Amino acid sequence: MNSEVKSAKLVVRMGLRDIERKIRMKSAYQEKEAELMLTELDLLIENYRKLEKQLKEFEKKHGKKIKENREYYEKLSEFRRELGLPEEIGVYDWKEKPSFVDKLTGKGYYDEIANEILEIGKESMRETGGLMSVAEVTLRLNKRRPGKIIPPKDVIRALESLKKSGLIQNLKQLDSGTKIVEFVSVDLSKDQEKVLSLASRKGGMLTLEELLIKTKWPMERATRALDAMVQDGLALKDDDYSEGIRYWFPALG
Repeated sequence: MNSEVKSAKLVVRMGLRDIERKIRMKSAYQEKEAELMLTELDLLIENYRKLEKQLKEFEKKHGKKIKENREYYEKLSEFRRELGLPEEIGVYDWKEKPSFVDKLTGKGYYDEIANEILEIGKESMRETGGLMSVAEVTLRLNKRRPGKIIPPKDVIRALESLKKSGLIQNLKQLDSGTKIVEFVSVDLSKDQEKVLSLASRKGGMLTLEELLIKTKWPMERATRALDAMVQDGLALKDDDYSEGIRYWFPALG
């Protein structure tokens, strides 16, 4: 009987030692696993930082071309989403909306918009003669950042800031209700303002006949206003239009 008890105790001790050995092995394995995990995490972080640096260099070098091509833009935006970055090219902490502080100070979000507006005005100077409707500014601004919608009220806020700083000349509202941005000083006569107002109601196009009918002006007065606008680069003349002479006003889109 004693021998049987001794045998049983031996089996128990061997079983306990085996359990202890397995626990130690498991603990050592878990420690090694945690160590390997931390090493792998450090490597991932290092690779991510390298990738982010390469991305910044790539966007700095090719950013303008990418923004002009929707296919490239969308492809890079998708890659940014996969990395957990903002979709906006060249921006690593881009604000979707103005913060409370932005609204109070006019800084940050509105500064970004204002800078882009100045770029648009500069790029389109020869095309528009230095004038552009707020609607056209808003349209061109949003084309530069596919997938992002900047509302007209935020554009106007940025424009008012530019005007206050003296970086644009004026914000003018035509009789039609269309708001016009003057990127350079443009001395419009009352007749020219009337022409722009009528053209804004016609999608930026106006025929000589339409102008004469709407204003009841004599031919000389109408052509004088239009010819001056063509000369200043504010209008383009189309003599080949089937229904007479047509004028296009790039400032209106």
